[in-house]
Amino acid sequence: MNMEIIEAIRILITVLLSAQFTYGCTILLLGRVMTDYYEWGTFEHPITIFQKVTNAFMIVTISSGYYINKKLMKYNWFTRKLLLLFALILQGIISIIVYYIVYGGLKAIFL
Repeated sequence: MNMEIIEAIRILITVLLSAQFTYGCTILLLGRVMTDYYEWGTFEHPITIFQKVTNAFMIVTISSGYYINKKLMKYNWFTRKLLLLFALILQGIISIIVYYIVYGGLKAIFL
């Protein structure tokens, strides 16, 4: 029973971290197309529970690349792409570290 819980949480963490990284890579490659998609998928000032849940889902799954790109919009195109690439490399390394810390903690708690 405990191994199933650990595996389910491990897969969930893997999916969330890889989705964040992958969406950041697509922003690096496609730029404004992907940021427009993110903006169309979220609500500026959510009022209803549906709007709040939709925003929460988008934030949890794919928002890190969008927010990094948004912070880098003050730079020119080439500099922004280089800084976003550097940020994605750091995000990938941090994601791997977070994965192993959480997975190790889960194994220590449940096993």
